[in-house]
Amino acid sequence: MIAKFVRLVAVITLTLGFSSAWAAGVVHEGKVLETMNAGGYTYVQIKEPNKTFWAAGPQVEIAKGDTVVVQEQMWMNGFTSKTLNRTFDELLFVGRIDKK
Repeated sequence: MIAKFVRLVAVITLTLGFSSAWAAGVVHEGKVLETMNAGGYTYVQIKEPNKTFWAAGPQVEIAKGDTVVVQEQMWMNGFTSKTLNRTFDELLFVGRIDKK
């Protein structure tokens, strides 16, 4: 019974775009090195001082060179986007991508 409740709560929180831990995730800010839209998502490659990574969130207008802010929600390794025909070694899914 408790396991079903926990699964239900996890599905609801992910559906609403909240972290499944019910806590604020780590915030990342960096320069966009590359961006593309596909399947209703915007994919951005973000360069921070010590790390470069890909993030994906709901489609927005972002350009190469923009500074963006994203909040961690869910990391996936080896994620394949069928619409882009591309596999990302590591991809951060976020609820939104904000231009700073």
